[in-house]
Formats: sequence, structure tokens, C-alpha cells
Amino acid sequence: MGDKSQRFIGSFNHSLDTKGRLVIPQSFREKLGESFCVAPSYDFKSISIYPTEKWEARNEAYEKLGKMDPALNRYLEQFYALSYDEQSCDGQGRVLLPANIRQKILGEERDVEITGANDHIRVVAETVSSESWTQFSTELPQLLEMIAALEKKETPKE
Repeated sequence: MGDKSQRFIGSFNHSLDTKGRLVIPQSFREKLGESFCVAPSYDFKSISIYPTEKWEARNEAYEKLGKMDPALNRYLEQFYALSYDEQSCDGQGRVLLPANIRQKILGEERDVEITGANDHIRVVAETVSSESWTQFSTELPQLLEMIAALEKKETPKE
């Protein structure tokens, strides 16, 4: 993502209302624009909200992977079945998360965490977010070692 001012960063806790609407934080709304896409995350564990431009870039990347691969086709069938383009916020800054994606990914959860994920917004049930944090905390020493190894590869040898 070239323009740093368009990165989604930060974390907010919100609750879905009885109709399945979610308040999108103001700073995120400004970066999303008037119309955006609601879709599953790549692992189907959260809901992603993409600015239209980023959504199109993701679709183009999938198209380049090859249309004849059965595994990719199965994946994309479900991905596109739970994707909704041309979504927008209402006057109160809420987006209606379509019932199908809401039920399949969030289940009955109403309390969610909304996080910036660089080029999109991630919406995850608070219970899943809490479990993810616990797992991350446990894995952190190994992750730091892996990052250090990557940094060594990137450092030019003199």
C-alpha cells in the first residue's frame, strides 16, 4: 500500500445491534469511501471490509492463480458467495453486515473487535480475538526469532 495515510490501523470494540448493523469508526469510514465490499477473510475466521480499489486488487490476484484448479474453484465459490460489494454506511456510520456472512463467521456473537489490517478492516468476534491474542502471546518468542532471521536475510553483506 503506497499511501500510508490510507492504512487501516488501530482496534475498537463494538457491538452489533439487533438488526446486525455495526458502527464503523470515523477514521475507518473516511478511508473506506462511500462504497466498499464486505467479504470473508482469507481463512474465513473474520469478516473483512475492503475499499473497492483494494477489493478489486484482491480479485485480480485470485484470477491470476488459474481457473482450472479444483481447490481454488471450491474456495472461490464460498468466498464469492459470502462477498457483498457496493455496501455503504448509513447516516449514523453503521454498516449492515449481511445475515449470511454474519451467521457463518460470527455465529450468534454480537460483541466484536474491529481492527485495522493495513489495506482493509477486520471484524472478529471478541471471543475469537481473545483466543487469538492468547495464541499470539504464546508464540511471540518464536515469531521474534523468525523475524530476526528474515532481517538478517535482508541485510546486505559488506
